[in-house]
Amino acid sequence: MSHDTSQEVSWPFDVDLSALDTGSITNIILDIENHLPLLKSEGDMKELLRVKKLFEEELMESRRLH
Repeated sequence: MSHDTSQEVSWPFDVDLSALDTGSITNIILDIENHLPLLKSEGDMKELLRVKKLFEEELMESRRLH
């Protein structure tokens, strides 16, 4: 299921996070961290960690631009 091997994140849908400010992204990351201990399934945890990584990468990118 590799679409483009030059990019590590292979997401099943396009996500445009450009409209979110850094505060919103930070809040989403904190919410994800708070929910991780509540997950029962390893698959759910892995998927949520993928989402967290996506937001962390967006946060790093947006901080570099400002």
